[in-house]
Amino acid sequence: MSARILVVDDEPLVRSTVSALCRALGHATVEAEDAATAAARIAASELDIVLLDLGLPGKSGMQALPELAQGEDAPAVIILTGLGDVPTAVEAMRRGAADFLQKPVRLEVLEAAIARAVAARGVRHERDRLRGELARLRSGPVVGESAAIRAVLDVVERVAATPRTTVLIHGESGVGKELVARAVHDRSARAREPFIAINCAALAEGLLESELFGYEPGAFTGAVTKGKDGLFAEAEGGSLFLDEIGELGLELQAKLLRVLQERVYRRVGASHDRPMDVRILASTNRDLNVMVAEGTFREDLYYRLNVMSIRVPPLRERVEDVPVLATHFLARFEQEFRKRFSGFAPAAMTRLVEYGWPGNVRELRNTIERAALLAPGGDVQLAHLRLDAPAPRDVLSAPPASSTIDLQGRPLLIVDDLSIQSVERALIVRVLSESKGNRSAAARVLGVNRTTLYNKIKVYSLEL
Repeated sequence: MSARILVVDDEPLVRSTVSALCRALGHATVEAEDAATAAARIAASELDIVLLDLGLPGKSGMQALPELAQGEDAPAVIILTGLGDVPTAVEAMRRGAADFLQKPVRLEVLEAAIARAVAARGVRHERDRLRGELARLRSGPVVGESAAIRAVLDVVERVAATPRTTVLIHGESGVGKELVARAVHDRSARAREPFIAINCAALAEGLLESELFGYEPGAFTGAVTKGKDGLFAEAEGGSLFLDEIGELGLELQAKLLRVLQERVYRRVGASHDRPMDVRILASTNRDLNVMVAEGTFREDLYYRLNVMSIRVPPLRERVEDVPVLATHFLARFEQEFRKRFSGFAPAAMTRLVEYGWPGNVRELRNTIERAALLAPGGDVQLAHLRLDAPAPRDVLSAPPASSTIDLQGRPLLIVDDLSIQSVERALIVRVLSESKGNRSAAARVLGVNRTTLYNKIKVYSLEL
């Protein structure tokens, strides 16, 4: 690798000879006759190596060494002198020299010293790059250091550089799909404009349409006196994130397709279109390919949304991120709860890493919040986590043919199929029956929000 080398010596013949040797090795050189000129050369250009004589007029090379070698991007300083002895070499190394050579120097010795300095500088630059990358990862909305998250962020960086490319983000519930969408927005030229998010499963179809597109005065009951701008208008110039896009009905899918194709939208009750400049980001935890095959999701809309696809891996596929995320959340709750934590006890961290995290990052965050509330400070202990021990793999892979599910000591269900789906469906049916169809009450008993319960009712086609 070619290096840029500054040769500092008060003797012109020595300077020119050493410079010629360096150029013969394929390096570029500049020269200086004293410490002041050397400092000016370093300030004026990017240099990799300084070959420094100690016997300089005025300020000696030993006196100038700390100044020339200081700074994060300072060049490596190799002492090249005829005044060499062991105490001098030790003092030079203590003051920041990377190597110590005596005159006259053989070409192969000089070549080896330059190669060592170049290699060390490359390692330092790579270390600094990785530290900067790590700082960037920790400062953004997506936290993690695993190869899986780095791959996600690499795609985020590439798609963020485009102005309008639509992005479909898919992954299990709780993996942080909205955070990935925010990362796309924050790294893009639209970062100073609004980022608007809406959960498509949280609103009825008619209400969702008016929320997205807005409505004209008199468009429907309750809109007699004035109209309202929708989310497309609010997100103008920025990004609109459509969470749970798979919950859209076919009619609204057709209208969204037109928006993506024509870059215009129409308010409910209006007779004319409005232009829009909004990047569409969408997410789903459902398999849209299956929905397309079933006829519940438009194929043309799927291809319009899926220009760039980002899969956010579940936490069980990136367990190396668990300690990073846990520490990140603990620091956040340390400030919120005004406590001082020193970290996690070894047993607690072991449990965090071994646990399966079916609820992904959202479940981890809630677990750390609970632990931060329970722990008085210091180390978070295993008992503060309140996590069940991970089940043995043979139990998970070979469940019994039938099982009784017990809740608070009461037998609830006996099912012939112990798959997660069958158990979940049976439990929802039982709780809804006991709550006489009251979905809000059932959601509270099940420990989920109403939107999640509504989605499960749709998935399992429950007739209530």
